[in-house]
Amino acid sequence: MAVDRDRVRTPRTVSNDFAAGLRGWLDAGRSLLTGLGITGRTAARTPVTVRYPAEKIRVSPRWRGALRLRGLLGHDEIPLISAEPPGYNAVIDDLYRGERLPPCVGNCPANVDARGQAFLIADDRIPEAYELVRSRNILPGVLGRICHHPCETACRRNYYDEPVAIRPLHRFAYEEYRKVAEERLTPLPVTREQTVAIVGSGPSGLAAAYDLMTLGYAVTMFEREPQPGGALNTGVPTYRLPRDVLYNEVNDLVALGLDLRLSTEVGKDVPLSVLMRDYDAVLLAVGLQESRILPIPGHDADGVVGALELLWAANHRGEAGLRGKRVLVIGGGNVAVDAARCALRMGAADVSLACLEGEDEMPCHPWEIEEALDEGVTALCSLGPKEVLTEGGHVTAMRMQSCTRVFDETGRFAPEFADEFTDVPADVIVFAIGQAAKLDDLLGGTELLVSGRGQLVADGTDFTTSVAGVFACGEVVTGPGSAIVSIATGHEAATSIHRFLEGRPTDDEHRVRRPVPVYARYAKADVAGVERTRLRAVMPMAKPEDRARDFRPVELGLTHLEAMAEASRCLRCQSEVCVGCTFCARTCPDYALQVERVDDPGIRCLTRYDLDLTKCCFCGLCAEQCPTNALTHTGQYELSFYHRDLMTFDKGEMLRDGGGTRATGRDGVLPPSCPTRPHRGGEDR
Repeated sequence: MAVDRDRVRTPRTVSNDFAAGLRGWLDAGRSLLTGLGITGRTAARTPVTVRYPAEKIRVSPRWRGALRLRGLLGHDEIPLISAEPPGYNAVIDDLYRGERLPPCVGNCPANVDARGQAFLIADDRIPEAYELVRSRNILPGVLGRICHHPCETACRRNYYDEPVAIRPLHRFAYEEYRKVAEERLTPLPVTREQTVAIVGSGPSGLAAAYDLMTLGYAVTMFEREPQPGGALNTGVPTYRLPRDVLYNEVNDLVALGLDLRLSTEVGKDVPLSVLMRDYDAVLLAVGLQESRILPIPGHDADGVVGALELLWAANHRGEAGLRGKRVLVIGGGNVAVDAARCALRMGAADVSLACLEGEDEMPCHPWEIEEALDEGVTALCSLGPKEVLTEGGHVTAMRMQSCTRVFDETGRFAPEFADEFTDVPADVIVFAIGQAAKLDDLLGGTELLVSGRGQLVADGTDFTTSVAGVFACGEVVTGPGSAIVSIATGHEAATSIHRFLEGRPTDDEHRVRRPVPVYARYAKADVAGVERTRLRAVMPMAKPEDRARDFRPVELGLTHLEAMAEASRCLRCQSEVCVGCTFCARTCPDYALQVERVDDPGIRCLTRYDLDLTKCCFCGLCAEQCPTNALTHTGQYELSFYHRDLMTFDKGEMLRDGGGTRATGRDGVLPPSCPTRPHRGGEDR
C-alpha cells in the first residue's frame, strides 16, 4: 500500500537548532520571549528562603514530625459521657462534631456509653459502670441478654480481630450490681409541682420515667398486667430473659421513686380522660398488643394463632396445647424465631418456620436462627402462604407458593411468586408477620386521633400527639422494633414533656437532635494468627439437645475473670488517652515502638512507651492506626540531643507539649509514675 508522505508528520524533538529562514527566526524569537517571561514571573515572587532563627517557615499539620501522646492510661482518666437528659443530645453532638464520639456510642440508638462501661469494669468500679449504662439504657440486665447490640457492629476492634462483648458486659455489670443494689438506691428528690402519668411499663415508658424522675417530676405508671415490663414480660421468652432480672430492675426504679400501679388497665379501670385531667402530662407507651393474621382462605380455622398470643401463653402458662403436634410458623423475623423455639419447648413434635425471604435475606438476627436450627427447627425459605387447608374446621396443612423475589430494584417490599405450590402438613399455624396496637378502649372519650390503619397519630420526632399535653413513644409510634430503639424514643419523649411543662415549644432552634452517624461496616477479620488473649470472650451456651427441653436460660454468662479481661480489650476509642493496645507497635515497619501495660484492676496503667528515633522513618502509619487518637504528629522537626543514646523517647517525653519545632529527648522530663488508682485528668463529659 502506498504511503502519502505529505500527510506524515515528523515528530518534534528537543534541540537548540532552529530551521533555516524566516520560520527559524520566528521560532527563536518566540523561545526567547518565553524564557524572559518565566524570568520575570520568578523575579516578582517573594523569596522562599528564611533567615533562621529570626524567621521560621510554618509547617503543615501533616508534617511527620516526632510523635507525641496526648494522654496515658494510669495518668489520665478516660472521659465518661454523662449529662442530664435534656442536654445529653448536645453532648453527643459536640463529641461527634469534634470527632471524639466513640463508634460504639454513636451507633447505639440510645447512645449508651459502652466505652465508659468497659473502662470502669476493667478498673473494678463495676457499680459505677452499671449506673453509667442505666442512665441511657434503663435496663442493663435485660438488654444484656436480649439486645441486638448495634454497638458491637461499629466496634473498631472488628478491624483488628473481634468486637468487644459489650452486651455480655451489661449482664455482668448487672449481676455484680445486685450485690450492692440496696445500699446504692436512694429515692430521687421530687422538686417540681407538675406530675406525669405514663401508660405502659415497657422499655420506652421506663426510660421516660427515669429521665423525668431525675429532673424532679413525680411519675405515676399504669400497667394492665399483674407484672411490669410490657412486651418484655409478655412476649420475650424466659429462656432469653429470666423474669427475676426484669422485675429486679423495675423494682429498682420503684425504689428510686416511681409510683407503679399494676393490674390497672387505662381505658377500662380508669379512663384516659381522667388521667389527662388529673396529671399535667400523659405519656402513652402501650406498645403493640396483638398479632396480625394474614386474611387468606382458612385463616379463621381452629389451629390458627398469632405469635404474640402464643408467646403470652408460653410465658404465663408454659403450655399452649402444642404437645405432640406439628407446628408451622409463618414469618422470618425475631418474633417468628421466638415462637418456633417456644413451640419446641412446649412439646411440639415438629416445628417448621416458613418465610418469603431466602436464607441470606431473613430479617431475624443471624445468631437467633442459628440457635433455632441447632435446636431442631426446620427453615423453609422462599415460600409464601397461599391458603390454610382444613378438614372439619381444623387446620391440616398450609399451601405455600414459591417466592422468586421479595424486594424490587429500589428495595421496596414487592414480592413476586411463581406458579409452584407446596403443601406443608401442620396441626397449628402461627402467624408472625407483624403486630398492631389495641387502641379502641384506651382512647375512648378523648380527642386523640387514629389513622385509617388503626395507628395512633403521633409525631415521630417530638413524640407529641393531636392533643396538647399527651405524648406517645415506643412501638405504638415507631412500629415493631428493638428494645433499645424503644428506649431511645422514651428519652426523646421525656425531653418533649419537660419542655412542655416548662412552657417551651417541644421543637425549636435550641433543641439539639441526636446525630445519626454512619460508620463503616468491617469485613470479618482473619484471626487465624491472633493470640487467644486478644480474642473476644466466648459466651458459654447450654447444649442444643438440653436447652430445647425447657425454658431454662440458653446463655450461661461470663465468669468474673472473663468479664474483666473482656473489658480490658476495649480500645477506648476517641478518648485521646493511650491504653497500650500495641496496634501502633504492631504496625510500625521499623520496630521503633515498644509498648507495655499492667492490667491489674485498680492500678491499670501504661508502664512503657518507647519511641526510638534512630529507627523511626517518620511514615506516620502508627498514628493512623491509633484508635484513641492519642498518638499524634507534631511540627517538631528539629531533633536536639546531647547523645545518641537519648534518641529514645520514653512515656514521659512522649507526653511533652507538642508545640514549637524542637524535640529534645530525655532532657529532664520525668516519666509519669503509675499511681495506685488513676486520677481524673479533667471533668467528665
